[in-house]
Amino acid sequence: MVAPSLLQSAISIGAALAMNAARRTAVTLAGYLAAGILLTASLVFLTLSAYRAIDYAIGDVYAALIVGAAYFVASLVALLVMSFRSR
Repeated sequence: MVAPSLLQSAISIGAALAMNAARRTAVTLAGYLAAGILLTASLVFLTLSAYRAIDYAIGDVYAALIVGAAYFVASLVALLVMSFRSR
């Protein structure tokens, strides 16, 4: 009769550990999601203000080119970093 109670204890401990890991994962995911939303909002506002400042200084065509080129270079840098990390 000792074996079933030992098995039940192991199952309940395993279930508790799995629930704790799932809760920690959910909290971490929610934190990253909130940070991502805030980062996106700030990037939108910074992009708009940079575009308007450049537009005021030298014109709308150059403003679009400069902001677009900045995002293009940022994406190339991100790809470069990711390629170095995978090696």
